[in-house]
Amino acid sequence: MPKVALAALLCLLALPAWAQALPQALRTLPAAERTRIEAQARQWAALPPAQREALRQRMAQWDALPLPERQARRAAWAVWETLPEAERARLRATAAAYARMPEAQRRELAERYAALDALEREGWGLGTVLGAEWPQLHGLFALVPGDQRAELLAMLRALDERARADLAIVAQRTPPEERDALRRKLLSMPAPVRADWLRGQASPD
Repeated sequence: MPKVALAALLCLLALPAWAQALPQALRTLPAAERTRIEAQARQWAALPPAQREALRQRMAQWDALPLPERQARRAAWAVWETLPEAERARLRATAAAYARMPEAQRRELAERYAALDALEREGWGLGTVLGAEWPQLHGLFALVPGDQRAELLAMLRALDERARADLAIVAQRTPPEERDALRRKLLSMPAPVRADWLRGQASPD
């Protein structure tokens, strides 16, 4: 939940009969957003006092983080929400295995990750599948406008392994000045057509 929405809910819930006297600002929200906030407010009201206090402490800890750290965590959460459930399950299992490792082994892995260059870290931040292929795909997706990024990642995840391999070949053949046009062309294609088009473009002349 966004910080502003949570703070507003805390204020509302401190009032008696808040649901019958929502402020005008809440009433003016789009219906879907208003429904979501009201549902979250009901969930908050149902929590035991100890859980409410724990959430307040977590909010205070979040506020204390440096801005770059908060931005990095928001970006990681946004990526997590785009992952297929099978990949999320795989990452949960990996996290559980990591937690069981001896401290020295965890420290060694953390040091190895820190030693990766920014390109590799960016790729692995997109999940296990795209992370392994990111060095070949990165050129096409560098400096992507923010309004295209989520749609492009969804397109990448929808491609099968062969289609992504074909895309890597096409990306390497595409000059930097033509990459934006290629991205837009791929996004404009119907999904069933995209893999066949990539196969044709990647095939030797």
